Amino acid sequence: MTIGRSGRLLVSLFLTGLVAIGSASVFEASAAACDGAYKGTAVSAKELQALLQSHARWLEHPDRTDGKRAELCRANLSRASLAGANLERAGLEGASLRHAHLAQSSLAQTSAAGADFTKALLEDSNLSGADLRRANLSGANLSRSIGDEAALYNALLAGARLRESSFERAHLEGGDLTGADLAHADFVDAYFYGATLHHAILTGADLTGADLRRTNLTKANAQQANFQGALFDHAVLDQAKFSEADMEGAYLDEASLRNTNLRDAILRGADMRYVNLAGAALQQADLEGANLEGASLVKATLQAAKLRMVIFYQARLDHADFRDAHLYRAVLIGARGQQTAFTKADLSEIYAPKAVLPQGQFNEAKLEFANLVAADLAGANFNHADLQHANLQEANLQGASLAGADLTAARLDSANLQRTNLRGANLAAAVGLTQAQLDAACVDEQTRVPSDLHHPAPCSTAPSKKAP
Repeated sequence: MTIGRSGRLLVSLFLTGLVAIGSASVFEASAAACDGAYKGTAVSAKELQALLQSHARWLEHPDRTDGKRAELCRANLSRASLAGANLERAGLEGASLRHAHLAQSSLAQTSAAGADFTKALLEDSNLSGADLRRANLSGANLSRSIGDEAALYNALLAGARLRESSFERAHLEGGDLTGADLAHADFVDAYFYGATLHHAILTGADLTGADLRRTNLTKANAQQANFQGALFDHAVLDQAKFSEADMEGAYLDEASLRNTNLRDAILRGADMRYVNLAGAALQQADLEGANLEGASLVKATLQAAKLRMVIFYQARLDHADFRDAHLYRAVLIGARGQQTAFTKADLSEIYAPKAVLPQGQFNEAKLEFANLVAADLAGANFNHADLQHANLQEANLQGASLAGADLTAARLDSANLQRTNLRGANLAAAVGLTQAQLDAACVDEQTRVPSDLHHPAPCSTAPSKKAP
């Protein structure tokens, strides 16, 4: 059964709430209840071997009198040699396993809340369903380990190696994975709510459907990673590397991606409302159908980006670079931006009434059937732009330049053409253009005007102010 976003949110909120309410108390209770024979003491190799043999018999037949579950809570197992050991369902709460050798061991469903695995070797180990709440795995090597559905709430994994590991549906809420290496790992549907992944390595990792809300991913490297349908609401991804990452259908509401590298990333259909993309690099990125309502793209670079039918409702676009971008049928209602560059961009059929884009660069852009009703385009550059059938009714084009532009069948009713440069423009089939508008503009002999209007006198240079 596939769980949608709302379902995953409810599950995550429920589990996160349970952890916030009961994690500390449960851990403290288990630590206080520890009555193991090795509490606070070291375990000799001989004793450990006997414990493992007894534990193996208990696992095979829990009712056997010669078998017993390994109870090693708060035991000192530092540097213990446990490679290949079967510690499934063992009691390791609060135990110290610093520098322990646990490669190819099984800790499936083991109770190890609060245990210390600092710099332990856990390659190819099995941690499926293990209770590792508040455990310390800093610097541990978990490469190729399996930890599906493991509980790692508030665990410390700073600098840990988890390359090619599998932790599907694992819970890492509140965990610290600063500088951790998760390259090519499988964290499908894992929960990272509120976790820290600063400087983490996620290259080629699969985090499809993962919950990364309110996480800190600053300066993380997630190139070519898969985040399809992942939740990033309120997450911080500043200066991170997400080039060629697949984030189709991801949710990034109010996330911060300042100066983030998203070159060639896939963000089709992503929910990016009120996201901060200031200074972000989105060259050649695919955002078709994405929702960027209220987003900030100040100084963002979107050269040659695929932005077909993207929603930029009331977005901030100051100094953003959309050169050669494809914005067919994009929605820019109320979008605002100073000196935004759309040079040679495809803006065919955009819906941008009341957009505020003064001094924008639209030279050689394609704006066929564009809706720019009541848009503020003062001082903008439309030189050699294709504005056929564009709707510029009531638009403010004061001081704008449309030299050589094609305005065939464009609507100019009540447009402000005060000192607009129309030299060489094709206005022969423009609709709604009046002689008064034409007289206020600047034309030349190459300007083609409707047959019922005439060329006004050449545009005069504004008189200079006399000195008092």
